[in-house]
Amino acid sequence: MKPSWSISRRTLLRGFGVGMALPMLDAMTPLIGADPAPASRAATFAAPRFPVRMVMMNLPNGTYYQEWNPGPAGALGALKPMLEPLQPHTADLLLLTNLWNKSATADSIPHYANEGCLLTGTVVKKTEGTDVSVNGISMDQVAARCTGAVTRIPSLHLNMQKPVGGKDTGYARMYNNQLSWSSPTTPVPNETEPRRAFDRLFRTAGGPAAVRALSDRDRKSVLDYVLSDATALKGRVGLGDQRKLDEYLTAVRDVELQLERASAAASKERVIDPAMARATKEIAGALGNAGTVAGDSSFLANLGRDHTKRTRLMLDILALALWTDTTRVATFMFGNDRNNMNYSFIDGVKEDHHNLSHYGEGPDKLVQYRKICIWHSEQVAYLLGRMKTIKEANGASLLDNSMVFFGSALHDGNNHGKEDLPILLAGRGGGAIKPGRVIVNPKKTPLCNLYLAMLQTLGVQTEAFADSTRPLSEITTG
Repeated sequence: MKPSWSISRRTLLRGFGVGMALPMLDAMTPLIGADPAPASRAATFAAPRFPVRMVMMNLPNGTYYQEWNPGPAGALGALKPMLEPLQPHTADLLLLTNLWNKSATADSIPHYANEGCLLTGTVVKKTEGTDVSVNGISMDQVAARCTGAVTRIPSLHLNMQKPVGGKDTGYARMYNNQLSWSSPTTPVPNETEPRRAFDRLFRTAGGPAAVRALSDRDRKSVLDYVLSDATALKGRVGLGDQRKLDEYLTAVRDVELQLERASAAASKERVIDPAMARATKEIAGALGNAGTVAGDSSFLANLGRDHTKRTRLMLDILALALWTDTTRVATFMFGNDRNNMNYSFIDGVKEDHHNLSHYGEGPDKLVQYRKICIWHSEQVAYLLGRMKTIKEANGASLLDNSMVFFGSALHDGNNHGKEDLPILLAGRGGGAIKPGRVIVNPKKTPLCNLYLAMLQTLGVQTEAFADSTRPLSEITTG
């Protein structure tokens, strides 16, 4: 039954320096899909009937592909060890084989040429200086230029690792710091701190400086600031929307509480393994870039035992951003490619990620590397599970109305192959995508064919992207 009155999808709950977007409500239904793109973009964007979201997630340093390889085409069954944490979500997954990014083969040097062009499909300029160029824009920014016309934040970019400077093997390290490029020479910066990511969503830039500067200890909950607006709205909507509002506000408060606990833990003295710190400094010195590599002691202090909690907190914030339609486009980096992050919080892991990815140097390395790869799949499974619990106004889940890409720029961490990349796609794209399958593509199928199909599913009206030859229509024709 349609509500007797409607509210705009862009309605905010407002308070002192706070602006909270709302989840999709039944009271918005008459307006869903009725957001016309500006005249200048009308030819390139046709809004779907219900908003479709897109998340691009990287898997740094490749994977152990023989335990990822999904096997023959057909219905998706038991997953191999690298993907086993995703077993509860097989009905929502597409595993795709034989995709390659031809542009990454322009240079035999791994990592920088690969990661820099993962979402652009273009050849990266080889330079150690500041004159970086990826010779194109990333597919997420093609999407954001269209969907951003109807969302408060055109695109959201999160990374669990801070940027790394310097140079390596003829390349500027910054190529590995982000997935997203808004122009050939302009990388889109990532947010690496959960608190700042949360504030970007809920604490308005125009709010009083005194509010924005409050410490975690002194802050009021954002819910305290918008209580009056929230109460008034609940009095006007139906019971179903009231339940959705309660669920949403509870989720926001849960994230706030996690942020408060994380802040309290960060204020305590951290203990860093001296051997780990020494090894990290040795790596930094060997790279000629002391103090800036990802594994330096200052970053290890932030990684620590709570890194899984911190990662999931950032994923919760991402889910809130999608749920409220604050953005429809996001990238999420578990870390920069070729990173030296030490995952010693995982039982049995003692060395850094990149070093372990060269598992051909010894069986003990493979044992540790497998654990790191599986950990990444566990975090993707967490996000998918969270998105499946969020029900939207069209009766589908947030995951049903989304596309979540997870993959690596390397076929395998040890051999640095650039063909048959480990790629999966989760979600149903608003009903357009038919998951629960393995799709075996012809060898050397352009990765950009998948990107083109994803862009079209999102509502972007384009017939080509980078080196695409056609949209990968197989994802929609199960």
